[in-house]
Amino acid sequence: MNRCSNKPNRNAAASAATTLEVLQAGPEVIVVHTLMGLRALDAKTGAIRWTASLPMARSGAVPHQVRLYPSLAKNDRIYVSYDDRLMAYRLADGQPLWAKPANVDGWIRDIVQHPAGIIMLPAGPPPDQATGNVRIINGVVQTGLNVARYDDGTMIAAKPLRMRGTVKDAMVTGDAVVLAVDADSKTFVNVLNVATATLRLQKDVKIKGELAYAELVPAGLLYISRSDASTNGEVNVIDLASGEPKYKDAIEGGKSSVLLYATEGSTLYVYANKDRHLYAVNRQDGAYHALGGEIKLQGNEDPTALEVRTAGLVLTSPQNMVIAGRDGQIKQQVYNPAPQLPGLLRALYRINSVRAGLYGAAASAYGDAFAQASRNATDTTAKRITSQLATAYSQGGAQLSGYSQQAGALASKRFKASLATPSSVFVLTKSPDGNGNVLLQIDKDSGQPRSRVDLGKQREPVYAVDDISGMLFLQTTSGTLAGYRL
Repeated sequence: MNRCSNKPNRNAAASAATTLEVLQAGPEVIVVHTLMGLRALDAKTGAIRWTASLPMARSGAVPHQVRLYPSLAKNDRIYVSYDDRLMAYRLADGQPLWAKPANVDGWIRDIVQHPAGIIMLPAGPPPDQATGNVRIINGVVQTGLNVARYDDGTMIAAKPLRMRGTVKDAMVTGDAVVLAVDADSKTFVNVLNVATATLRLQKDVKIKGELAYAELVPAGLLYISRSDASTNGEVNVIDLASGEPKYKDAIEGGKSSVLLYATEGSTLYVYANKDRHLYAVNRQDGAYHALGGEIKLQGNEDPTALEVRTAGLVLTSPQNMVIAGRDGQIKQQVYNPAPQLPGLLRALYRINSVRAGLYGAAASAYGDAFAQASRNATDTTAKRITSQLATAYSQGGAQLSGYSQQAGALASKRFKASLATPSSVFVLTKSPDGNGNVLLQIDKDSGQPRSRVDLGKQREPVYAVDDISGMLFLQTTSGTLAGYRL
């Protein structure tokens, strides 16, 4: 089952019921939510199979936020969340399967379908749109999480479990789930026992950066976090009895970067770009040690992927590949410099930059106009709809303006193309004879070229760029078109 939406940001706290929500519930049925409620359409003919109305919000208004979810374990249903409530609907006729909906404190931003129950992840709604009792501490809207039973929708916890903000992630680890909670741009974690809907830690624990990986090990909660704008990510272990981190001098990542990791048996391998070292972390007791010396890539690049293979640990970037033994010693290092951006492509990016800038300015102008209309409206429904339109256009303007800046920067940078496969990586580089460019297929186990695609000796190869999806489509020979991700 596939789920799609035309919302620009699925994690946004304030998504409106006027937003079209679409769920492909199998090969034959598409379920759509509009202002008129739910509609199931025949996937082949578009004919309406059934319709269903959602209950009104407690305030008597239509729900502000509606989301559709495929059922992973039971193919007779779909799940629909509307504001703070969740209901199961029968796919055959749209009838509700539970006597009453399950609910949380806050708005449901996502669900996790764990074998022991449906975990409803809450987000803090805007204060003026919240339903029920609203708790605000230090300017952060507090939420409450709960777990619903599959059979009847009843909730395992008698009262929602208090969360200090928006639950933005939930990582399944065995019979438990590690929760990541955002409160005032700070990340806190806790461990949820799903079957009993109880928390293992007495207090949420603040971590550095944003949660990227987590698992429960005998020593406690082993986690990896991503660096954010203000804090470096790290690898650490939280003692579940005390709630304290095991290491004060944990493995640390660099600013605005990701700690790369891969697992093999009882070992978690990590590459930290802050000191450019590989580390081995014991997945039982959390002990760690550095492997080998510094691994520095050429061309001012940082690794973007770490993989465990038979030959050893493989680090790759758009133009580099390093094969190291499990002791961290470098066995093979390959660098293929990227060619400069062709003049035509530089010109294309400059044109796109100007175009996006104009579109962004226009969208922002529409957003201002709808915002003014919302402020002047006296009808409640009109006020809410124009406010939502203002938000959508303003967000679109900001996104296009950001793209304009990115495209302008790309116009002066070198040209890269890298496509990873299970056993090899493709790298765009200069032709050995210096005349034109080639695409090399580099074997991940040996670091040696397997094959090459000659891009032609002409100074300007025939190609087209999809500047939205980031793909390069190249005419390699007459009648042959190849696509590469930029």
